[in-house]
Amino acid sequence: MAKEAKKEKKPIQKEYTVGLQPVYNFPKPSRTRKALTHLKRFIFKHLRIKAENVLISNKVNEYIWQNGREHIPRKIEIKVIVAKGKANIFLKGEKAKVPKEEKKEEKKAEKLTKEEKAAVEEKEKKKEEKKIAEKSAEKAAMKRGTE
Repeated sequence: MAKEAKKEKKPIQKEYTVGLQPVYNFPKPSRTRKALTHLKRFIFKHLRIKAENVLISNKVNEYIWQNGREHIPRKIEIKVIVAKGKANIFLKGEKAKVPKEEKKEEKKAEKLTKEEKAAVEEKEKKKEEKKIAEKSAEKAAMKRGTE
């Protein structure tokens, strides 16, 4: 069978006007925090991207916080760029820079010789053994009631 080449999807760019009126139903001190959560939920609703994969730019954050934590804007115009399963939120007029994923670790692993790889694996095993020993010591201390 012939292998199908993976197609790299081009970033999707969309513009929205998000109304923040529902956030005014919350107490004043928590409105800015709820506004950011509201933005993430809006993106999930429209693009089906989970909240942990939504990145909000500093300019958007500053725009929401400009009048303090109690007086948020009624609506905000945003530009959303979706690339590699992550959504980046920018203000409508802001220049959009999508952060690139770094592959330094993979390159380093490829360049290592067999001896170096073995040494790295040994270090990782020692770390794991040390963690296991610490956990067992904590459990023993808990049983004795010394902590």
